[in-house]
This record gives sequence, C-alpha cells and structure tokens, in this order.
Amino acid sequence: MHAVNSGIIIALILAVVIPRAHAGEPVVIEADFLHLRNAEPREWSRFAEKADGDRLHIRFDLTAPEQLKLLTLRQEETKHAWTIELNGQKLGALPRDHHHLEHGIAVPPGLLKAAGNVLEISTGATPGDDIRLGDIALHDGMEVLVDEARAELLFQQRGYRRVVPEMSATLTLTANAAESGVGMPCRFTIIDAETGALAFIGAESDDKVAIREGIIYTLDGRAEIRLAGDVERPRRYEVYCGRGFEYSLSREEVLIDGSGQSHALAYTLKREVPTPRLVACDPHLHTFEFDRHGDSSLTERLISIAGEGIELPVSTAHDKHIDYREETERIGATKWFTPIAGCEVTTSLGHFNAFPVDPGSRPAEHKLRPWPQIFANIYSTPGVKICILNHARDVHRGFRPLDAANFDRVTGTFKNGWKLEANAMELVNSGAQQTDPLELVRDWFALLRSGHRIAGIGSSDSHTVNFAIPGQGRTYLEAPDDDVAAIPVDTAIASILAGRTWVSFGLLARLDESPDGSSVTVQVLGPGWTRADRVRLFRNGEEVDDLVVDDSAGRKAGIKWERRFTREELGAESGDFLCAVATGPGITGSWWAIMPPYQPTSPDFSPFVMGISPVVWVK
Repeated sequence: MHAVNSGIIIALILAVVIPRAHAGEPVVIEADFLHLRNAEPREWSRFAEKADGDRLHIRFDLTAPEQLKLLTLRQEETKHAWTIELNGQKLGALPRDHHHLEHGIAVPPGLLKAAGNVLEISTGATPGDDIRLGDIALHDGMEVLVDEARAELLFQQRGYRRVVPEMSATLTLTANAAESGVGMPCRFTIIDAETGALAFIGAESDDKVAIREGIIYTLDGRAEIRLAGDVERPRRYEVYCGRGFEYSLSREEVLIDGSGQSHALAYTLKREVPTPRLVACDPHLHTFEFDRHGDSSLTERLISIAGEGIELPVSTAHDKHIDYREETERIGATKWFTPIAGCEVTTSLGHFNAFPVDPGSRPAEHKLRPWPQIFANIYSTPGVKICILNHARDVHRGFRPLDAANFDRVTGTFKNGWKLEANAMELVNSGAQQTDPLELVRDWFALLRSGHRIAGIGSSDSHTVNFAIPGQGRTYLEAPDDDVAAIPVDTAIASILAGRTWVSFGLLARLDESPDGSSVTVQVLGPGWTRADRVRLFRNGEEVDDLVVDDSAGRKAGIKWERRFTREELGAESGDFLCAVATGPGITGSWWAIMPPYQPTSPDFSPFVMGISPVVWVK
C-alpha cells in the first residue's frame, strides 16, 4: 500500500496485520522493488525522472513476532550507506554495493512486537543516490557461529551479525585446475535465477573462504554453505566459478526445495589467456583493519587476491606500511603469490602509491606540500623505487591533479611550474574509473610527449571483497613466472622503471617490435567471457588507425585479434612512440560486474573492458 506525502511517494503500510500460514514461512512486509532517490538530481539517466520516494517507511503488525529473527531484502545500485532502523533501533546499514543483491540482517530478540512496528531505511548522504530496494521479509533464523574475536571484527566491518534462514540446504562447491586436477583458489558467484540478485549465503568468512552476498572466494577450491529454499518456495540458483582474467568461467544450476537433500557442484578451471613471463600485479589494495573503511579483512583480502589470480599484490594502506607476508604464511597462501609492502601516501595534493618499502620504516609524511617536498619525502623512504600517481582526475580534499586549472594537456606540463616526479600513473583504476575510458590515456600521452618517462598502470583500488573486485584492473610486468611464490621483485620493479607495463581491464593488448625495427605486431588477448570489438593505434598520442574486431573473433579465448603493421603504414619515425588500446563492452553479469565511475562526469555511462600496451619507442 502506498500513499502520497507532499509530492513525494513513500512506501507506507498502515497497521497491517501480516499472518503466517505456518511456522517457517517468511512474513513479507514489502513485496515491490521500489526506486528511491534521497536527493536531486538523479544519479544516472537509466533511472526514471521521478522516484517512488526519498526513503522507505513501513508500519506493520505481526501475529507471532517472537519467532522472527532475520530481516531480508533486495537492493541495487547502493552507493551510500542507507541506515536500517526497526522500531527506532539501528540494525545496520545497506551494504555499499552497486550489485543487485539479497541482504540479510539479524533482528535482536524482543525488538519486534505485535502491533505498531516501524521499519525505516534512509540516508542523509550527498550527493544524491538512486537505489532500488524491496522484497522485504522477516524469517525464522539461526545465527552463523564464529569465534568471538572474529565476530567482533566482522560486526565492526559491516555493522551487523549474520543470521541464516532455518529453511535452507547445504551446498558443497569444488573447483580443480584442468591441468593438474588439484583444487585451486577461485571465486564462486551465486545468483537467484528468478530475481537475478546475488543470493544471501548462510556462511561466514574464515581462514579459507571470504564470503559476501552471493560471493565466495576460496583458497583451496572448496566451500560449504547454506542456501534458502523450501517446499512452499523452491529456489533455483545459478552458480558461476572463475579465477579472474586469465581463466575460464563455468556455470551450473541447483534447485533448493526444502527436501533436506544436500547438493554438490564441481568445476574445472582452464587457463585461457597465455601470459608467459608476465606476472599479474595489483599495485593498489586496501583492508578494513588498516584503513577503517571498506569491508575486507586482511585474511579476506589475501584469499580474494589468490581467487582472482593476482601474483604480485602490493599492500597500499593509507599512510601505513603493512606487510602481508606473516598472514599469508599463517593461512597457507604462500604458494599463490609474492606480496610487496607499499603505502598510499594520501596528501592534500594527490594520492601516490609508493613501493617497495621496508615494513618497519616510517611512512612518508602525508601532510607536506608542495610537490617538490612530497616527492623528495616519498623517495627518501627506505626501499622506495616506484611512485604511482593515483586516480589523477578524481577530486580529493578539493584538489584534482590533472584538472585543467593545474595541467595543460597540450604541452603536458603543469601551470604552477611544478614537476610531476611520479614514474608511473594509473590509466585504469577499476574501483574509481572514469566516464570516458580514454581520458587518462590522453593525459599519459601528453606527459610522454613532454618528456616524462612514466609507466601506465592498471589497478583495482579495492577496499572491499566484492564492491570493487580486487585484480579487476591489473598491471602485467615482465618477470619470471615459473614460481609465483618467489617472483624476483627487483625484476618486476625494473619492468615498471623501463615502462614495460601492460594495463589490463578485461583485455590484454600487446604491441611488439620486430628485431630489425621494421614492423610491429599487435595482439589482443582475453578469456572467452570478455569481448574485444575495437583496436586503436596511436603514434605520439595521435590516433593513426581505428580497427573493428570481428564479433566471432572478439569472443574467442586466448588471442582474439592479431595483425602486423610496417613502420610506413603507421607513419612512424625514429624517436616516435607507438601504443595499442583495445576496448570492448563491459561485463554486466554479477560474476565480474564492472562498477560505475566513482566521480562521474555524465549521468550516462556504458561499461567497458580495456587493454593498453606499453609504449614502444621507435629506434
């Protein structure tokens, strides 16, 4: 039932008695999936101009309130933290997550009553947030038990304790490598086949699995969970299994019907993208413990790193030196990657990732200004050789490093006379990407033309288990990869210093010069679940060719497209630099969904995948 209030439509149920046919049946208190907007203007043009309301406010009565222990709902496109209040008590907040997901939260004993219950979900955050919310129900439930120390940390991270429906069944998941038949780290994604939402999972993270709504990262390819479903409401689930950019993706279905039957699904993962002597690096990673925002614990971060196939992760806590090695050894993850200690130096004049660092050394001073002092301080930190300019077109503390007021893209110089002394810059930050995929690429080209020797970087900037997927944006570096537990860090660092960096965001673009320098070969690679549809070639930052990739080829696993070009065809002369950029439509499926821009410049956005080659300097 809905009522109009001062021109704003607010979901409202007045003194409705909601009976249950039998114990265990959910009590639905809002069946619709509503569109809410807390403030104008609308966030994205895909939303209707007029929302259903600016908050959710529901009044309801119950016949047996003491039996209900779990509140579930569906949400989508939730950028801000919307507070959930029941009878004046804060239960928690909606997860900040753009995904369509089913969320569950414990209801404290004695909070519900027979008459006059009030549920309100609202936010006072700015700017405006368009979300979808509904399918709200109360259930019998049972708490997921974890040890008290972990339970307290989880409560701090997410603000609620996990409860699962009593009507549920056990699902066992396994994933093995095609080559060896041995279990390997991976990601399971579980989606309700009817609603398309990431499913609420009856399990909690531990030393082997990292769990969020609809998501399980596992360190050994094994997981056991509980999923809701009963005789009155059987539920069919789609269950995906993958391991990040280089591996295949598989899908199975399972029906949970309340019969008490246990279920099992087994998967085999194949490597689809050949990357010999290239190691996958994510140089921008955070955790809740050390940054106090996001939701990923250190243990969950390490499991998700392994599950996405990142071989060279860099810890970049804000203004702290965090060493992943001790926890990596404790949980038995050492064979899957080589961690590097770093730091995100969070100044008022830009954010800079610096590494490698001596974990015991003092972090660079983040309150210094102007740039000359900042860079001198960063490079004086023991061990530091790399300084990455992060998300250079985002505003932090009122400053945007590559804003037109500071940076002249025509000349590639800074108007205040400062010099950018970073030796690398993010071209793709999958957790804070740009509306225009080529915006930062053009800035990079301008800096290269002006004489900067600066490497292109791909990263995730992930603070969470799933909202921004770790390793979705990544950088490939030249280094021996026969033992990913012992990657020679100095060799990988030398690859960045030499500008030999491949930026990957669902695709990998290569541009390799022939031994005699007379031609270059361009390749576009990717798994079978991403698609390339376009390849652009640049000389000195100017586009010289724009090529369409055939649809069937663009969907292939491995090498999707390949072509050789002579120097004459590209008009290249000695001293010029060449670069290839491949793009394609973005992933919208929840198994690897591309998140929208962090600071959009338009209400219109089309998700994309991208691969950017290193520049090749013509001899």
